Amino acid sequence: MSARIALFILGLINLFSYSGIAQCGANYDVLAEEIVSDANLLNHEQTRVVFAGSSTFRLWENIAESFPNYEVVNAGIGGSCFEDLYAYKELLISATNPDVLVIYEGDNDIAHQYEDGRTMTVKNITKTAYELFLWIKSNHPNMEVIILSPKPSPLRWEYLPKYKKVNDELEKLATDFFGFRFVNCWPNLTDSNGMVISTYFQADRLHLNGAGNKVLGGLIYASIQSSEESIFNYFIDGWHTSASAADSAAYFGAFFNNASIFQGTDGSEYWTAAEFRNWAAPYFRRESAWTFEAFERQWFRQGNTLWFNERLNSPHMGKCRGIGVVRMTNSGPKIDHYSLSFEVPNEVVDNLVALANPERIEVLKYQKELDDFYTDSTTSPLKQEERIGFYGHEFFEYNPSFNVEAAIEILENESWFDMATSSGKSRKYRRYAVAKFEINGKSLQLILYQSKRLMKMDDYKDHLFLPFTDLTSGVSTYGTGRFMDITIPEGNSIVLDFNYAYNPYCAYTDGYSCPITPKENFIDIPVNAGIKGPNNH
Repeated sequence: MSARIALFILGLINLFSYSGIAQCGANYDVLAEEIVSDANLLNHEQTRVVFAGSSTFRLWENIAESFPNYEVVNAGIGGSCFEDLYAYKELLISATNPDVLVIYEGDNDIAHQYEDGRTMTVKNITKTAYELFLWIKSNHPNMEVIILSPKPSPLRWEYLPKYKKVNDELEKLATDFFGFRFVNCWPNLTDSNGMVISTYFQADRLHLNGAGNKVLGGLIYASIQSSEESIFNYFIDGWHTSASAADSAAYFGAFFNNASIFQGTDGSEYWTAAEFRNWAAPYFRRESAWTFEAFERQWFRQGNTLWFNERLNSPHMGKCRGIGVVRMTNSGPKIDHYSLSFEVPNEVVDNLVALANPERIEVLKYQKELDDFYTDSTTSPLKQEERIGFYGHEFFEYNPSFNVEAAIEILENESWFDMATSSGKSRKYRRYAVAKFEINGKSLQLILYQSKRLMKMDDYKDHLFLPFTDLTSGVSTYGTGRFMDITIPEGNSIVLDFNYAYNPYCAYTDGYSCPITPKENFIDIPVNAGIKGPNNH
């Protein structure tokens, strides 16, 4: 056969395929393999949308331009029917590896005529579509599938009743039986009287022109976006649910890799996914790690990267906000960065700013450490039976007024003296310096003491001891005084933060020899800061 004759025959085939009478069941081996080969040349770094169907797709020039931010594979074949897509399903669907599959078939099925003049019945068309949909659902259960209704066209207007029946049946199959998306293009390609808009069609009166493709592309694009939103919401909601169910594998498996970032509400909570997993391990050993439920979410995508923010309800944290970055991969969405924060109403911002004072936060950490020290059996001064009834210390609210800078006057040639203790024994101390300061406009001073025993130890050679009593002593605080630990300053001033004031062991248990505050270290004000006294003392 000459090349000229071959081209002539090919032209006849194409002409026949694009006429009002459709040709189904042709041999599409070569074209299908070419489609797969072209798909394999793409890098699949973005969500891949495969358009499988007839010439409505095949003749769509520059189809990829209608779907920015997606990787497009045009798997359309002129003249094909549902039976053809089913016959070439392994090549046109499986081998093209779609993330989203858009199917346009049924147009040629409706117009197809057998050699004896018979046409396909609606039942036959529906049966073949059912077999195709079932295969897709069975073999690609997680694939997003969009079924496009056979479009109206001036050339095939005579088949109007049949089109309506086929579209109704396809919509039922797609949505009710298989959970696919169905896009009905008829309202957008017909006028207010239900008549087809001819200006959307090429001269053949069958295939869409640029304007028609723009309309169709908008419908499909919106559906893809909606599908992606469903996938994304399902993924993020599932991620939150896995924490609520304490499913560590699912929760941390949602991260892109171990270097992905999770940032918590505390400024110190900036972890890689691997670090976060280690930190969170105790929480995931419970019935529920933590619970967040999104009630609002926005997202934006560019390429294979998606940014989102969400508002969350939490039974233990109230309203929160999450901001994240998600990578779209071949195995689905993966979290690469997530930051959690509290929602703060404007009317309470000032109060929260005060609560977020860095000095206050450090004091709270110290208080927790002190509670942990007393409850830990390896460090606690309490006996076992005392620890059972110990539920933490009671503290005054943080008060910045009791965080003051004091002038230091070093005392020279001070002699060692015996400081009395609760056991009756004495300890050697000397007066090291006088600290002079003001609180609420009142001039005050306290003596800083140095322990003869401790100054011989490398770890404590710079340690100064500050015991004091005040107007709260014996009322809301321990009667024999509270203590503060000070490091010898390099200059002539020092910061005294009474929010760190603590009780001696003797306030809670016996068997210890605790210093009794010298009378000279009484200050005539109520120091409503630091630790309070035990109820039984």
